[in-house]
Amino acid sequence: MTENRVRADRQTEETAQRRRRDDTTLDGGRRLKLAIPPEVEERLKAEGRTPRWVLKDSARMLQLTQQDDYDPVDGVAPVPTRSLADGSRVEMILLSKPTAFIEADRIKADKPRREYEAALERGNTGGGDFYADPDHKLTRGGSG
Repeated sequence: MTENRVRADRQTEETAQRRRRDDTTLDGGRRLKLAIPPEVEERLKAEGRTPRWVLKDSARMLQLTQQDDYDPVDGVAPVPTRSLADGSRVEMILLSKPTAFIEADRIKADKPRREYEAALERGNTGGGDFYADPDHKLTRGGSG
């Protein structure tokens, strides 16, 4: 003989919590994987430094620490991000650079664009054979 089993609906059978990832850690903190510890963040801000995570032992890290003004941050351990096929781990390390240096670098990098825009506003693109209608000029914003 066949047995008729009555199955309860899933809602009453299992009252599971949502399976999506929560934004908190196991210890109840709101720290994510590459978050900077609050005390380190405050210390860097007081020192006038801007933090940045970089792959440890990478060409980019060597470039930032040897050819730029980034320094490793004391008191922050490297954070593992993934494992490679050979079993080795890829880690990120926290570096910091004086905020004043970052602003100076940003201004220096932005200078050619600002000069080009100023030339466009004057109607001078730098090319002698460039056709432009003298009645049309580049304007900023909605009013011309």
